[in-house]
Amino acid sequence: MRFIRNDTGAKKRASVFLLLLSLLLPLCGQASSVSAVPAYMRVGMVMPENELLHPLTATNRDLVSVLGLVYESLVKLDDNQQPVAELAESWEVQDGGKTWVFHIRDNVFFHDGRRLTAYDVKATMDVIKQLAGNSSADNKKGLYWLLVGNDNVSGVIKSWEATDDYTLNVYTDRPYYGVLYAMMFPILQAQSAYDENPPGTGPYRIDYYTPGETLALVGNQNWWGQTPYISSIDALCYKTDDEALQAFENEEIDILMTRSPSAIRYRGVVSNRINSYDYSTRQLECLMLNNSSGSKTRDLKMRRAIMSAINKTRLITSVYQGIVTQTDTIQKSGTWLYKDIGALSDGYKYGYDPDHANALLDELGWDQYDDKGYRCKTTENGKQTLTLRLNYYNEAGNALRKEAALEIQTMLAAVGIKTTVSAYSYENGAAKLKSGDYDLFLCAYNFDFTPDPTFCLLSNGYGNYARYRSDTMSSLLKALRRAPAVDGVTEEERKQNPGWLLTLMKNKFRSDWGAITDQFAEDSPFLPLYWRNGVVLTRYPYSSIRDIREYELLDSIESYR
Repeated sequence: MRFIRNDTGAKKRASVFLLLLSLLLPLCGQASSVSAVPAYMRVGMVMPENELLHPLTATNRDLVSVLGLVYESLVKLDDNQQPVAELAESWEVQDGGKTWVFHIRDNVFFHDGRRLTAYDVKATMDVIKQLAGNSSADNKKGLYWLLVGNDNVSGVIKSWEATDDYTLNVYTDRPYYGVLYAMMFPILQAQSAYDENPPGTGPYRIDYYTPGETLALVGNQNWWGQTPYISSIDALCYKTDDEALQAFENEEIDILMTRSPSAIRYRGVVSNRINSYDYSTRQLECLMLNNSSGSKTRDLKMRRAIMSAINKTRLITSVYQGIVTQTDTIQKSGTWLYKDIGALSDGYKYGYDPDHANALLDELGWDQYDDKGYRCKTTENGKQTLTLRLNYYNEAGNALRKEAALEIQTMLAAVGIKTTVSAYSYENGAAKLKSGDYDLFLCAYNFDFTPDPTFCLLSNGYGNYARYRSDTMSSLLKALRRAPAVDGVTEEERKQNPGWLLTLMKNKFRSDWGAITDQFAEDSPFLPLYWRNGVVLTRYPYSSIRDIREYELLDSIESYR
């Protein structure tokens, strides 16, 4: 969660936990009495009973959000999703952008009283590297394993070292602005980096944990920021979203972060009992299109026809009831990297256009119809009906995906495309995607902190489920991580801006992202539909909130009052 604020650096992080005043406003517009937040609050978490608390391996959304109060990183994201300082006071680039020097704050202490040093950061990165190398299962590697790697798909950092107590050097083989995003991981103490429940540096520390029941936090009176007002927080565990929602309705908890469709009915509610706020996730719902040779969706015109036949607005209103954010790109709108898609080289523009879909299908030779109204063509083996396999996988907490798949089936039928709809478990669906044994697949990408689409667009990217191949796109993706040209930077400009290289890298990163967005639109390898949102339900209202993001849902807990 983010405050509207102008301060930076240490003050910016400290402001997250400032005690703000918020008034409950009834519908008539008259201010009611002040609702004071108690010193003790209860948070609902939906998570497995056997979940471990090590912050580097945790992947459960609710748990990661709660642990965000216990552990901090060198770098955080601001409201525009640009990296800003947290435990790193500042940073600079050297060696033409291949060396990043992070200067660590000298007034930060772990919960056991030991001072934070650069050697702790190094030790944490060592653990991340070991996790990345020891397990083949991504979900056992945690959220940060892409920090390291040896190929051009995974890993942005080559090596690292602590040169003194407050200086950490990070080495790469090429200048890359995404290094800053990679430095957003929970920092642990070197002596206990492998322990369960290791001490952190955040505004709250772990008091005790009873698996499947309670994760209890208490305020860190020695935090380097402002002393927490809320003295203790109990995170209560539930098995399902509906169970947690019922607990909130019964006033057994004060805060609930949920994606449950059942919570939709509370959207926009502001009352003495319930306050609702939307939050954004990093989950992009997509209609995957098989680009493999021999697939019916290999042809660009066929993919464009399918895209033009799908009414995203109708999907959002009829199925998701507005609790998603429509998109045409793989970058969220409102962020510094977002670029809108205009008309493409052939005049095509993303959007619902059944007439365009019908025209393209006619051009492809599917200009006849069978007795059920589906498009067909005459072949040497007789009439062939245009039939596509539309698959989706059942995901916990996303029961609406089936409804979306059936709506898409109806939309495609309206332009004469017959589809067979099949549901798969997450594991079996993932196998289908990886093997390319599908035509259409309704699924989702969970994007990493680093805004880099290489994993899903590069020909050999581990998440390239569309089996997309483009030499042009591959060149653009590699350019994203290539050194910026410095010939045009004058000596005077370098003197005036000591961080000129970092500025140049940032501008190049944004420019390269724009080119990738354009090429993605031209090639249309798959159809982005919408970013999933969730709902934060609170017993008390927030103050001055601008943006609420998944994994950071409790960052502004002390804006309650």
